[in-house]
Amino acid sequence: MTKSKNILFIGSGNSATLVNKLNLDEYTICCVNNAWRLFENSPDILEYWIHSGDFPKESYPEIKCFSNEISHKEYVTGSSAARAILGWKVDSPEFLIGYTIFFQGIYWIMMELKPEKISLLGFDHDYNPEKVEKWLQNDNPNPQNYYHKDHTLSIKHWASMFFENMESDCFYGWGTPDPIRFGEAYLLGKFALLEKSCETLGIQLVNLSPVESHLNPIRKEAIS
Repeated sequence: MTKSKNILFIGSGNSATLVNKLNLDEYTICCVNNAWRLFENSPDILEYWIHSGDFPKESYPEIKCFSNEISHKEYVTGSSAARAILGWKVDSPEFLIGYTIFFQGIYWIMMELKPEKISLLGFDHDYNPEKVEKWLQNDNPNPQNYYHKDHTLSIKHWASMFFENMESDCFYGWGTPDPIRFGEAYLLGKFALLEKSCETLGIQLVNLSPVESHLNPIRKEAIS
């Protein structure tokens, strides 16, 4: 079957659950990290599962529910290919495009799958301010610093205690607001570069989520 040139790229934000309102036959489906859980009972739908190199092993699917697994070894090629095609004069294209799984994953999609259109869900970056404040005050617990946790605790257990009684900002579990570790200005700059890159490459880039977020400026497109 010929793959659609319209990519649906899904993250773990609450708006990811709107995938149920879409005709998925119109898309090639890609998701990152925990978003695989949207398809754990539909293994023939999810084409590409992209996950960061430090994605917790305890959060991997127990049963394969995707056609292709894209890890850091694969998706890192996206930034290098973009540097060559877009003429960036930089030594570290991986850092230039934005060192989060969203930016790393979407440039891999742009370079490897060569889409005509990319539609986003679950990448609103609309983090619960209460969670963000506590996360920042506690020295940004994340995979690189082992979440500053007791090594006997699972990450799920640690997160459920750390963010206890706080409203979740993702559809599954208690994800940390790790993408803001470099600051809001950093994120907005990387979004601007992404929009420019898509324009140069002739790729339509839209956000299907109705959630308003000042950290994701991508043009909205309503779900019909």
